[in-house]
Amino acid sequence: MEPRPRRILLIDDSEATLRMVASVLNRSGFECRTSTSVDQLTTALGEWRPDVILTDVNMPETSGVELCRQLKATYETAHVPVVLFSSLSVEELEVLARTCEADGYLTKSDLANLPHELSLLIDTIEI
Repeated sequence: MEPRPRRILLIDDSEATLRMVASVLNRSGFECRTSTSVDQLTTALGEWRPDVILTDVNMPETSGVELCRQLKATYETAHVPVVLFSSLSVEELEVLARTCEADGYLTKSDLANLPHELSLLIDTIEI
C-alpha cells in the first residue's frame, strides 16, 4: 500500500502564484489545496486536514507571520506545521520564522526545487 500524498495548504493573495505553486507541487506527488484569504483558510481547515500550511508572508488582509501566530495559539491548529513562503531573503525569513514560531521557511526564488526543498523540510518536522 502506497502512503498517501502529503497534503499542503497553500495560502497566498496572488491567484497566479497559487496556481503555479500548486501545479509544481501536484506534479511532484503532493496533494494541494489553495486559499487566498483567512476566511477561505478557516473553511479549508474545517473540511480538509493539511499536513503542512505553506503561507506567503506579505498579504493585505493578514500577514503570514500574524496568521502563523494565530494558528499556533489555537488548540485545533497548533499541531499543524506552518512554513513561511516568500520572496524575502533567507535572512529575513529566518528572523520572521523565529518571531512567529513557524516550523520553517522557503523562498519563492526557485520553484523548480520547491518540491525537493519542501520534502526535506517536512522530513525534519514531526508530522
